[in-house]
Amino acid sequence: MAATRSSEDMAVTPPTLKQRFLAWWEGYDIIRRAGLHEGDGGAGGTDSAGSAGPGGAGGRHLNRSGKPLWTATRIEVVEKIWGPGFCTPGSEEFIPTLVKPLGLNPAMSALDIGAGLGGATRAMAQQYGAWVTGLEPNPVLAEAGAFRSQKAGLARQAPVMTCDLENFGWSKRVDAIFAKEAFFAVRNKDGLIDGIEMALKPRGQLLFTDYVLDHSQLRGRDYDGWLQAEPVEPHPWTVEQYAAALAQRNLDIRITEDNSDTQRSLILNAIQTLVKHLETVSMDRDTKIAVVQEVEMWARRVAALSAGLRYYRFYALKPAELE
Repeated sequence: MAATRSSEDMAVTPPTLKQRFLAWWEGYDIIRRAGLHEGDGGAGGTDSAGSAGPGGAGGRHLNRSGKPLWTATRIEVVEKIWGPGFCTPGSEEFIPTLVKPLGLNPAMSALDIGAGLGGATRAMAQQYGAWVTGLEPNPVLAEAGAFRSQKAGLARQAPVMTCDLENFGWSKRVDAIFAKEAFFAVRNKDGLIDGIEMALKPRGQLLFTDYVLDHSQLRGRDYDGWLQAEPVEPHPWTVEQYAAALAQRNLDIRITEDNSDTQRSLILNAIQTLVKHLETVSMDRDTKIAVVQEVEMWARRVAALSAGLRYYRFYALKPAELE
């Protein structure tokens, strides 16, 4: 009679990427069991494109594990998920809906704070003729965004450059400032809003989206998991804190809108599309790890949106100067 092989002796077949995705939504930690750890690559990897130097509040070079926050591999993955030039939900087709209150036109100048790869920066310039400067705290993303603007022939009309959101300032006044989920990781939000108010012309406009705390929801494991695992430590404010900070600087709030359901749908639809795409391609190990980590991050955000976190859009106007 043949000896029965123990489970330790039998070869273990690694789970497929599709199995991992399905497991995330069910709450299983199959990724760790498969041996794909955060320090192996992807958002926390050691790709040469991420070796820009030491981390810090200004440049956000490194994640909380001390690994490069952005790499060439991670950029490739996020563009596959969100579209060319984008590293967060909302592709070029979504931007007009988001920025409609600004009424952009060729006579206007604007800043795109937290521009990432510059997708929204270029979309506003191309679709409305506005002159938009993208400001991105991470130097790897800023360099990649600047390259994409140059390649698109928009180096002057839609440049992307680095900035320090913890010590924000802009020497030229602009007609509008736009930001897309860029503020929740900033510790010095009061200083940031001071800098924004000073950069706006009289009758200037501020439009931004951000993750905010919702004290009406009970915070539990999903919220704590998001808070502890975000690549950059979050410092979210409540809607009331933003409203008070804007009012204190005489910025007239016109829109305070909960867009959590839209954000959740954008994320889930993009991940479902990615799963279908991955069934048709082969990837090297670094890319697989980057995909695993990126989707894990967005899965945590989706879970947190029902556990004490919300996603809001704010729109405010700066008053005219007193004569």
